[in-house]
Amino acid sequence: MKDEMDDVLRRSCEEVDRTRKRQWIYLAVAMFCLILFMISIIKTAENIGDFRLVTTVLVGVILLALTNVLVVLGLSLFINKMTRKILKAIELISAPRN
Repeated sequence: MKDEMDDVLRRSCEEVDRTRKRQWIYLAVAMFCLILFMISIIKTAENIGDFRLVTTVLVGVILLALTNVLVVLGLSLFINKMTRKILKAIELISAPRN
């Protein structure tokens, strides 16, 4: 039974680590998409000839994206931290006592 618990805890910890790595990859992809979106808005505004539109929309997009990214990233890092603590507590409880 002890070996099964150790195996489950080890796999759970590895899954938390993999999830954390995936979150950083998702963040990088989201920032790349944001940059492509801003470039397309700039090109559209240049084609229209209204340069005031470029600055207004860019400021709005940047503020919106950064706010959303920070909130989602903060929440996901908090969830990862709590998951890690719970797994550590389970490991400590299941450890044999002297």
